[in-house]
Amino acid sequence: MPDQLIPTLLIAALVLVAFAGMAAGWRARRRRQAHLPPVAPLPAEPGEPSLTIEALYVATTLRDDPLERVAVRGLGMRAKATVQVLPGGLALALAGQDAVFLPAADLNGAGRATYAIDRVVERDGLVAVAWTLGDTPLDTYLRPSSSTDGTALVDAIQRIARRSVASTTDPTEREN
Repeated sequence: MPDQLIPTLLIAALVLVAFAGMAAGWRARRRRQAHLPPVAPLPAEPGEPSLTIEALYVATTLRDDPLERVAVRGLGMRAKATVQVLPGGLALALAGQDAVFLPAADLNGAGRATYAIDRVVERDGLVAVAWTLGDTPLDTYLRPSSSTDGTALVDAIQRIARRSVASTTDPTEREN
C-alpha cells in the first residue's frame, strides 16, 4: 500500500494542476473578451417563428480569428439548442442558459461549413451564421439534426438578413 501512495498522490497533484491551468486559461479568455457587449435577450413579443429546429450549438468564434472561441455571455460551451428564426432575428435557446437573440440588423448571412474549432463533420454538416456583436464580427456554428434542417435554416436566415441589411460577409465563401 505505501508503495502506491506516493505515485497516486503525484498523479492526483498533476491532475489538480492541469485543472487549475485550464480554469486560469478560461478566466483569462473571458477577461480578454470582456469588452464584448451583452447578447440581446429574447424580446417579450418575438413574433411567430418561420422556422424552429433542434441543433447542437458548436461554438461562436471571432470572425478574424476562427480558432478563438467566444467565452462570454453564455456562448462559451457546446450545448443542445432550439433555434428559431423570428421576424426580427434569430433566437438561440441553449440548454441551461437564457435564450439569446441575434437581431436581424446584426445578421450578415448564413452558409454551410464543414468544421469549426474542434468539430469536424461531413461536408456542409454545420450552419455558419455570420453576425456582429457591437463592433465585433462573429461566426456561430450550429449542427442541425438533419441536412434538410440545415438547408431550411440557412434559407430562413438569409431571408431575414437580406430584409435588414445588405450582406457584406458571405460565410459560404469560407471553407470552414
